[in-house]
Amino acid sequence: MSAPIPTPTVERVATGIPGLDRMLGGGLVGGRPYLLTGGTGSGKSLVALTFLLEGIRRGEEVLLVAVDEPPGEIMENVRTFGWDLSAVHTLDANPGVKAFRRTAAVQEIRALNDLKTMRDIAQEGKRTSDPEDIAIQGIQLKLRQQMDGGRYTRVVVDSMTSIRRFAVKSSADPQAERTEIQSLLRFLSESGVTTLITATPSNPALLTPEEILTRGEILLTRKWIGDRSVRQVKIVRMRGCAHDPERRPFVIGPRGVVVG
Repeated sequence: MSAPIPTPTVERVATGIPGLDRMLGGGLVGGRPYLLTGGTGSGKSLVALTFLLEGIRRGEEVLLVAVDEPPGEIMENVRTFGWDLSAVHTLDANPGVKAFRRTAAVQEIRALNDLKTMRDIAQEGKRTSDPEDIAIQGIQLKLRQQMDGGRYTRVVVDSMTSIRRFAVKSSADPQAERTEIQSLLRFLSESGVTTLITATPSNPALLTPEEILTRGEILLTRKWIGDRSVRQVKIVRMRGCAHDPERRPFVIGPRGVVVG
């Protein structure tokens, strides 16, 4: 691993993965949204959760928008790493076995309960929201209500790929879906909170709103060589700061993600 890259003095937010922070020249520039991309099983969720746990370790309040998996499963999945997610505030937007109503109105966000910690969700043993009443506008309004006043310093949205399923589809307005997603991303961008947004890689020929509005992108890849799984991480882009542009190996070990 190369030495840290010198950069101008700016607020840096550690990811909790020392090798990745070295690639970033000390960490993410604070208060900006970033894209974390990779295929299924590449380790996106683990990297994102490590980022939140680092905030908890530093005494910060952090927020997870859980779309791909319900919070209970997330807690169970990381139990082998010895991670304690109980203090992570969570908006449970996982659809479970039901489909989201793509025409849900903004008014229906009243069905979304207040955000709760993972500890509260585990104790209650039930969902924090009714998935049939969730839409992108509802998620955005709930986040705006909860994030007003600068309560949270770190947010993870896992994942933008799944959030696309909530978007309104309209033959009369082909741009409706893109407009909804852009609105959510602009809100996150203007919130001043350091945000990681996970997504699967998009079609290279199509520039998505998240690629346009985020300030950087970290790509995780995984391929099989014989019976061996090889993982790599690459900083695809990072606006306003120097970074290591090379692909670096990483592993998922007994305590989590290690880059180096």
